[in-house]
Amino acid sequence: MDPVTAIGVASTAYSAIVKGFQMGREVESMAGDLGRWMNAINSVKQGHEKAKKRKFGSIEEEALETFAAKKKAEKMEEELRQFIQWNYGVSAWQEVIKIQGQLRIERQKEAERKKKQIEEFIIIFLSVLGIIVFSVIIFIMIWATNNGT
Repeated sequence: MDPVTAIGVASTAYSAIVKGFQMGREVESMAGDLGRWMNAINSVKQGHEKAKKRKFGSIEEEALETFAAKKKAEKMEEELRQFIQWNYGVSAWQEVIKIQGQLRIERQKEAERKKKQIEEFIIIFLSVLGIIVFSVIIFIMIWATNNGT
């Protein structure tokens, strides 16, 4: 997801979170919104890093867009951190960060598992294809030998 789209998703989720807190909802009941917001914030940060490495397109324009999105994300993150610490204690934000880190590790492991599955499938597919091609070649050679004489 590009940083501009991600910041839009983050803003929408952030608005829902703020509204939920204003209505007295607990953090636990807003897990979906918090998860969507954290994913979008992560996408903004990753998108900004990727944009800095690109070599094509309007670098200046893209840099400004991703920089603005990153700064807006950082501001939302700071406001949410302050709110959670104010309402749930100083250690609450660290707990949120810890959970976020655990979720990232789980997602990375899942992505690696899927990548490994795809690689294994490709190896099996190519092996079977190779066996079939080899068998066809052998069959043609035997057929040609028998019919050629």
